[in-house]
Amino acid sequence: MTVVELKEKLIAQINSIDDEELLDHIADIIELESPDSVYKLSLGEIKAIEEGITQIENGQFFTNEEANKIIDKCLGK
Repeated sequence: MTVVELKEKLIAQINSIDDEELLDHIADIIELESPDSVYKLSLGEIKAIEEGITQIENGQFFTNEEANKIIDKCLGK
């Protein structure tokens, strides 16, 4: 597939999308190609980070050594 064919295929696919959230994600991906752009977190990503911070503050985490032991156990090592 040539570059022109790929572009035409992508444009056709994008034109058929009605999901605003998906289009926003596509726009974010395209903007990430620019070295001057800054990644913008989605609401879901912000909530996940906040949840992780709360878990750490409440002592709900594993040390690196503990995590490695759990992984080794799961892998049967």
